[in-house]
Amino acid sequence: MPAGEFKTNCLRLMDEVQETGAEIVVTKHRRPVVRVSPFREDQPKLVGSCVGQLRILSNIDAEPPIPLDDWDVVARPERILNPEGGA
Repeated sequence: MPAGEFKTNCLRLMDEVQETGAEIVVTKHRRPVVRVSPFREDQPKLVGSCVGQLRILSNIDAEPPIPLDDWDVVARPERILNPEGGA
């Protein structure tokens, strides 16, 4: 979109970008200059995002609390490739 058109319709275009999520590229002399995009809050970082919210209730280095044979993936690995039960 040419810069002059953006300048004329700036407030309306900002509302449109916020509502639709669509970006607008503003140009000068047909060359891209800026991109107008909706503001999004930064997503929390995955690593460390649960600090203080989770508790480990058993020794994760010991045997699992559920015997390995009770896990379908260990006892019947063919179910991973064919969940309907056939081989």
